Amino acid sequence: MLDFETAELVQPGGYVVPDGLKSRLSLYFLDRPAGDHGHAQRLRVLLATQATDGEPRGTIFFSPGRTEFIEKYLEVVDDLTQRGFWVVIADPRGQGLSGRILEDRLKSYVESFQDYADDLGWVCDTLAPHCPKPFIAMGHSMGGTVVLQAALSGVLSPSAVICSAPMLGLVDIDSGLMRGGIRVLSALGLSRRSLPFQKQRSGLPVPFADNRLTSDKDRYKRWATFFQDTPRLRVGEPTFGWISAALISMGFINRNAAQLGIPGLMVAAGGDQIVDPASVETFAVKSGSDFHVIPGAKHELFLERDVMRNEFFAAIDAFLEEHAL
Repeated sequence: MLDFETAELVQPGGYVVPDGLKSRLSLYFLDRPAGDHGHAQRLRVLLATQATDGEPRGTIFFSPGRTEFIEKYLEVVDDLTQRGFWVVIADPRGQGLSGRILEDRLKSYVESFQDYADDLGWVCDTLAPHCPKPFIAMGHSMGGTVVLQAALSGVLSPSAVICSAPMLGLVDIDSGLMRGGIRVLSALGLSRRSLPFQKQRSGLPVPFADNRLTSDKDRYKRWATFFQDTPRLRVGEPTFGWISAALISMGFINRNAAQLGIPGLMVAAGGDQIVDPASVETFAVKSGSDFHVIPGAKHELFLERDVMRNEFFAAIDAFLEEHAL
């Protein structure tokens, strides 16, 4: 246990933490002070130690996607700690049990993705004295964008990055006209307005048959239960401001791909209806990263069926072995 304020683990509907993991978990609230470019922010953070004997292989700093929270990734935490790693995950600002940004807690909003990146860098700096090296940055979707933004902007210096369906090109926003229109509307004062015509409302999940995240019904149901039973975790549809900030971040990352300078693994979901798989491959080529695609998988590779999930982790294992991590 570290000398930080203890935070709670949410377990709706009798949710059971994977065997042996709960005794290796600690959750904390870390209060990031206001800096030159941002407000003070309270972040809920998980630290999990390795399940294996001997020296740990290093620490994975994991960045979740939009609307996501620590508990969604407990199965992933177990997978990674069984491989000998420590894992750190923070609820992003405005999500989970971290501090919300707007008075309306459901609003999915951020002023800049650099705020997410700065939070991740600060969490890493704060916990670095307590965590074994090397440090690996891993992120899913929005979280993949955040770890790349953090690495390319210099606020995080990991030994490698691993991204699951990183948000580098959006299927629904596939033209310069649409991107420009969103940024103009955000600048004209609609930044805190939610995008219209979204299936998800009030932070509640859509029915499984309508979801674009996974083909695994049991994992989807388990994820959905958190939002259904725990209103504090809910996050609504994206605002114009959030989308505008995402577009700016994606542009920055894609323009600077060649500057990554560290080993990277970019994994795309072949059946992704949210992130364009081609955008992931393009970034991988420009950055010199390894690229792998999981045929038929939907967006949430960590929540997919075992056959796809196993292929995903096999790609991660091969990448780590190749780079002696």
